[in-house]
Amino acid sequence: MNKINTKHIIFLQAILFMIFLVMTSYFNRFAVDDYHFIGELRDSSFSEMYKQLYFQWHGRWTSNFLLVYLIRFYQMPFFLMLYNLFSFGLLYIGIVRLMNSVNNFYLLGQDKKNGYIYAGIFVSVLFFCTVFPGETWFWYTSSVVYFWSIIALFFGMRSFFTSSKKITDLIIFGLSAIYIGGANDPLALLIIIVLVWQLIKKKHIGLSIASVILVGGSFLINYLSPGTAYRNEITPNLSLTNLVLYTGYGTIKYLLFSIHKTCFPALLLSIPFYILGKNITNNISRNFRPVKELIVGILLIFMVTVFNQFVVIYALGSLPPGRSGIASSVFISIIVVRYVFLLGSYHQNHYAKVKHLLIFNVVALIVFNGYFFNVHRKYAHANDQRIDEICNSEDHLIIVEPLPCSGYLYNAEITSDADNYKNQHLKNGLGIKGNAIIKD
Repeated sequence: MNKINTKHIIFLQAILFMIFLVMTSYFNRFAVDDYHFIGELRDSSFSEMYKQLYFQWHGRWTSNFLLVYLIRFYQMPFFLMLYNLFSFGLLYIGIVRLMNSVNNFYLLGQDKKNGYIYAGIFVSVLFFCTVFPGETWFWYTSSVVYFWSIIALFFGMRSFFTSSKKITDLIIFGLSAIYIGGANDPLALLIIIVLVWQLIKKKHIGLSIASVILVGGSFLINYLSPGTAYRNEITPNLSLTNLVLYTGYGTIKYLLFSIHKTCFPALLLSIPFYILGKNITNNISRNFRPVKELIVGILLIFMVTVFNQFVVIYALGSLPPGRSGIASSVFISIIVVRYVFLLGSYHQNHYAKVKHLLIFNVVALIVFNGYFFNVHRKYAHANDQRIDEICNSEDHLIIVEPLPCSGYLYNAEITSDADNYKNQHLKNGLGIKGNAIIKD
């Protein structure tokens, strides 16, 4: 297998995953809280909805703005698909910009065109490092909080790898820092810890101080809001013992319960970075020790996950929803890719078996795409049929069939209890008089 064929296979791997994102976005549908906000639009203005969220529910003032502003266009054809593709496009651009800056910063000598290909590879690694991608990547109400804060992270990180910064770069950096602090509490706190460590090591002092001020200030606007105070009042307070136990269980659940769906695919899809590491001109791995780095990487992953789980459990008083672990996911994906890349640079010999894994990845992604195309298509078709049935029915109680498996999409299933919040959100969003329940 020669060099040019390897590049083609890596390119094909990246394209196949992008096809998956486009295909899945096409079959995405509104779910749960989405319908709540759609229903609120009938009686409330933008400012009324925004104030209600900030003063009566939670203080995520940056993501709340995006949520309320964009949901007004829900009736636009293919709104969710376009929203998802726009989000994925921003993530991709942010990663491309960051990779090109890292390439120049460390004098890796890579062709800039590689940045476009390997950004796609990294997106796939990040996706599978996400334990519940349906909640964070595709569900509208959740993605503006968690997914967009990750987008902001990659745009903001670039400034740490550029020597000369334009006005536009500084504006993007500032907006990114503010968005993260006002949207994603665990990610904001993790970033502040990393920045403080940078200051202790006397690295990027000016930029780190500015980041702490922007992220920290935005976080305080969130944390000190009346909505956050109200939410804290209605969530249970755990004793120290229960807090430790919940955090421990949440960490184990996050890292191990889904490892076959997250870590293993992510490692396989990161193989192109091993080959990229072999082709760099700068001997960046001269101080790299595979075993030591592996142990350090595992410890970092464990520490980040524990902290992420602790922050959310402390706030909610119970096991956190899967989507709140996205802060851990992005750090894990960076650690994995960095390790595989440096390992490739460390192993200067040519390994044909590693290249064969690329073929396996391509074949696996083809099967993966075909399988989930069918799963998502059936789910979207059943969901559309259900909505039509509910909207066209004049019955006071509308009994519908359960939805099929939604795959990587966030499931819009309701319950057999008409008073359940999921059922009520759907009712308000569709503007119907009757109540919809699923058949027992």
